Amino acid sequence: MAKMLSALLRGVGSALDGIDVALCAFDTDDRALVWNEAFLEYFPEHAGYVRVGEPYSENLRRFYAARLIPDEMPRIEGYIREGVERHRTQRRPYEFDHRSNRLRVSSFEMGTVGRVRVWRKIKDSVPTEFAGPSSLRAKFDPNASLMLERIADGILVVDSGDFTVWANRAFLTLYGMATVDEVLGLRFEEIYRRAWQGQEEEATCRACLATLRDNQRFSGAPYEIGLPGERWVRVVEQRGDEVDGRGYFVHVDITTLKRQQQALRDTQQLARESEERYRLLAEFSGDVTVALVRGVVTYVSPAVFEVLGWRPEKVIGRTMESFCHPDDAARVAQSLQSLNVAPEADYRARALRADGEYVWVEARARMTKPSDVGEMPMLVINIRNIAARKATEDELAGVLAQLESIAATDGLTGVSNRRRFEEALATEHRRAQREKVPLTLLLVDLDLFKSVNDTYGHQVGDDVLRSVAGALTTVTRRVGDVVARYGGEEFVLLLPNTSAECALKAAEKVHLAVRALDAGVMGLPATAKVTVSIGVSCTAQMPEGSAARDLVRLADAALFAAKRDGRNRAVASW
Repeated sequence: MAKMLSALLRGVGSALDGIDVALCAFDTDDRALVWNEAFLEYFPEHAGYVRVGEPYSENLRRFYAARLIPDEMPRIEGYIREGVERHRTQRRPYEFDHRSNRLRVSSFEMGTVGRVRVWRKIKDSVPTEFAGPSSLRAKFDPNASLMLERIADGILVVDSGDFTVWANRAFLTLYGMATVDEVLGLRFEEIYRRAWQGQEEEATCRACLATLRDNQRFSGAPYEIGLPGERWVRVVEQRGDEVDGRGYFVHVDITTLKRQQQALRDTQQLARESEERYRLLAEFSGDVTVALVRGVVTYVSPAVFEVLGWRPEKVIGRTMESFCHPDDAARVAQSLQSLNVAPEADYRARALRADGEYVWVEARARMTKPSDVGEMPMLVINIRNIAARKATEDELAGVLAQLESIAATDGLTGVSNRRRFEEALATEHRRAQREKVPLTLLLVDLDLFKSVNDTYGHQVGDDVLRSVAGALTTVTRRVGDVVARYGGEEFVLLLPNTSAECALKAAEKVHLAVRALDAGVMGLPATAKVTVSIGVSCTAQMPEGSAARDLVRLADAALFAAKRDGRNRAVASW
């Protein structure tokens, strides 16, 4: 399975090379599996060093070693930890500059397989100098500026080199600037330093400068920075690379929110065991959070409308079972039961939408402790929509199952191939020894088949092989029975839990099925007869502890005896 997956990913990587898209796949332990040529072109620091099984942290170590300035190197371990976390949790694309290129990276999970990252170059180079306010790049549409001035949040517009070309009044007020001329041609880091002028050694300034440098490398991810006077701003970038390369930074004053958050943290510090409940609700706030007491929903976050289409008031007072697909209810109940011995429980199930359809979700549940005597424990469940991921996993599983089926099937006859037979023989032989039941093997060879090819041609010979394979499948009707093409004109029947007496009866059935074949359908003259010789072996007639290969060896010897004694017969090895 792993080899087929790697081959499939390598094929995808080669295809992406043709459109200059880099790919690198990692397993569930964040170890490298497959990468393509475009990956090494965009990240030449990995050429000759990246290897299968290499931890992603080592990949990041080379990446940061090639781009950090000396003053930043002491923080490399922190950058690596943050990079690994970003790799594991990324849900949306972002951009960054690397070796004079601007790249956009996207990442997606492959269920139990791991995660794939892809990169696309969106610019050939990144300018290092400001083009000047009189240049075309620095000009800004007056109509656009009038519209953006009406926005209450700060707006900063930069060119493809991250040099400021315009800012609205709200932005200037946030950062203590009087006119837009004061910021034109500056990068945002310099604007931020000027806002802290005279207070650069403040801990908040130093920490936020590090945050700023790190997040500016990965455009699109929101981040927060502090300003003098215990003020805070959340920054979100939208890069307009498809038009003119400009970046639009939205700066939202979140000072009030941060103070409220601090007040909430202070309150939580005084709230003893109830702190756990607040923490759970806060950390799961991005998804649907459900709280239940005695199996009844007492709280559900507003995100339930976006994820499942339900209004919160329509959910409160109902049980979780009423939203669970009937086929998944037992599995969910078993997962929740595990909370008696484990701190958390994870499960997947289909959840009922308000429109009557079901959608796949992923859930994590935890039981909180009562904060007061007599209060009931609360079950808190975080729910996330994984419909798109599940569809991708199912599609990949279908492709892999199809590839596995192809790899185990003989292309000419449609029965199992020798590889599949040897796997089944090893499995069934172990089971036969463990459960003390007999295992039978029939080795079947077409008599004088070479003369069929020589006289009527290989096309007719192929038709004969297909017909005989079809006849053999009529003999094996039980689950676990295997019919396989062993090689050339030889077939093998593996019959678990079949005694020596039943083995001989099975051989007779094979003869009857072959004799019943229509010569004309196979392209042979009506008078032609197709016969087979059969060698039979059975573990019940072998010394205890015999190997699986002994079963094949004895059947082959018996087949040789059948050929020697005149063909068209079955000979047992005992």
